[in-house]
Amino acid sequence: MASAPRSGRLPGRIRFAALACVVLAIFTGWGALNEAMEMAHFYEVRSRHMEASPPFLLGSDPAVLQKLLEVQYQALEPMREPRAVLMGVLAVACAFVFVSASNILRSGGLPRDALRKMLGRAALTVAVLRTIDGAQWAVVSRRVGVTLAQTLTQRPEYQDPTTAEVVTSVAPWMALGLTVLGTAVIAGTFALLGQYFRSDTVRDALVAQDSPADG
Repeated sequence: MASAPRSGRLPGRIRFAALACVVLAIFTGWGALNEAMEMAHFYEVRSRHMEASPPFLLGSDPAVLQKLLEVQYQALEPMREPRAVLMGVLAVACAFVFVSASNILRSGGLPRDALRKMLGRAALTVAVLRTIDGAQWAVVSRRVGVTLAQTLTQRPEYQDPTTAEVVTSVAPWMALGLTVLGTAVIAGTFALLGQYFRSDTVRDALVAQDSPADG
């Protein structure tokens, strides 16, 4: 029985999964690289952001956003060096995901099964690193949420005891919840894609793609 030609079209699910890897790797990797650079130049970036005029947000008082930025950078300062390393490694891992997924899609002569193995490992690595990233941001978000609640309860419209209690209870958990949700979506997707490309189904399909057609 003749094997599928190496240049054959990828199955639709594998193509879609590889495209998802490419897109996620671009956005996650670019964000990680930018943050790595910011952490490497932490004090310069902080000064620039603190001196810039804050946008219109959270009502007409720009001091609210200014205070939140201050708390955010205070929380990030102790972890700036390990975070710079983490973001740098995450950017590199995303580059491996991008390169391997792109080559699986275009079949440029490289063995797709080898690319599959690299993609699976790289995607799982990104999932782990993105989870650590999310854990660090959870600490920051929690502090920012607490500060936001304290700031809002000082405003006239939040002086009612019931309203103030709701804001104090909800704001920190909402900030934390959004961070956890974002981490779960991104890290979870990378983990699922990594496991998918490590599966026997994908392996068999790409081994068939690598096999030359029998006469």
